[in-house]
Amino acid sequence: MSKIDVKELIINSATKYFSKFGFHKTTMDEIAKHIHKAKGVLYYYFKGKEELFNEVLKQELNAVKIELKKIVDADNDSLITLKEYTLTRLKLLHRAVNYHETLKADFFEKYLFVKDVREDFALFERDQLKIILERGKKEGFLDFTNINSTINIFMMVINGIEIPLFLQEKYAEYESTIDELSSMIVNSLRTQKR
Repeated sequence: MSKIDVKELIINSATKYFSKFGFHKTTMDEIAKHIHKAKGVLYYYFKGKEELFNEVLKQELNAVKIELKKIVDADNDSLITLKEYTLTRLKLLHRAVNYHETLKADFFEKYLFVKDVREDFALFERDQLKIILERGKKEGFLDFTNINSTINIFMMVINGIEIPLFLQEKYAEYESTIDELSSMIVNSLRTQKR
C-alpha cells in the first residue's frame, strides 16, 4: 500500500469517526484500530488529532466548494444562480457533520486550528458571491452601491441561520420554506426589472 493510500485510509476512517462521535469523543486509537494499523502510523502522517480533523474538515469543505463552483460557472442568470447557490450551500453543509462541530462556540474558542480552513471557505464564498452579484448588476436584476457591504450582509444572514438549521437540527423542518422564500425573492427581483 502506497503512502498516499495509507493517508487516504486514515482520513476516510477519521471522517467516519469524527462524523459519528465528534472531535472530542474520537481517539487516535479508535481510528488506528479501525484501519488495522498501529497508532504510530497515524502520527507519521499527522502531528495529532487536531491536524487530522483539520484535514477531514478541509476535504469536507472542498467537496462543497466543487459543487458550488459548478453552480456559479453554469450558464444561468444571476438570480437563478444565487438561488441555487444558497439552497445547495445549505443542503451540502447540512450533510457536512464535521463542519457543524466547528459552529459550536466552545469548539471554535478552544480549537483555533480550524480557523484557517473556515477562513479559506469564507474567502471562497466571498469570491463566488462577488461573481454572482456583479453578473446580476450587469443583467439589471441587482442594484447596490457597495458590493463588499452587500457580500458582508449576505454572509451574515446565511451564516446566522446555520446554528438553528444545523446544530438545532431544524434544516429538514425548514428546507421547503427556505426554497419557497428563495423563489419569492427571485420572482420579486425578476418582476422589478420589467
